[in-house]
Amino acid sequence: MIALVLSVLALCVTVLNLLLCYGIIRRLRAEPAPGQGPLTADHTVTGLRVGVPVALPAGSPTLVGFFSPGCGACEDLLPAFTRAAGAHPGGTAKVTAVVVEAGPDSGSRTYLDALTPVAEVLRVPLDSPWVTAFGVTGFPQVHALTEDGALRWSALGPADLERRLAG
Repeated sequence: MIALVLSVLALCVTVLNLLLCYGIIRRLRAEPAPGQGPLTADHTVTGLRVGVPVALPAGSPTLVGFFSPGCGACEDLLPAFTRAAGAHPGGTAKVTAVVVEAGPDSGSRTYLDALTPVAEVLRVPLDSPWVTAFGVTGFPQVHALTEDGALRWSALGPADLERRLAG
């Protein structure tokens, strides 16, 4: 009798486990992973409407840099990024700078002034689809995309960016 009760109990636990696994798999299929979902369109500081993958320029890799006001590492990377963006083939059409703001008065003016001449600049909140799609977990980050929108490389600091651009 005990064997029968244990068998029924094991069967119930197995069925419950299968139902939970089915629910988890169904949910994972319904939600795209970070970096795989489409982004909603945003407008840059200059008014250009951009979105990924809709507005990825054809040709050489597109640079996408993520900065956050008040971030010391972002301030260190800013000069290297602006130099790289200024020398990037295709100019501002192939460079996007995303300034992630914690609030409306986050001190982004320094970034906007430095980045606007060399890149299309987006001001977005931390929960922006841009941050999610690129899987940004810390600042600063620079990504190079191929002409078909695939990630070519990522850089996390000035030395890493210089190394990536050199070869």
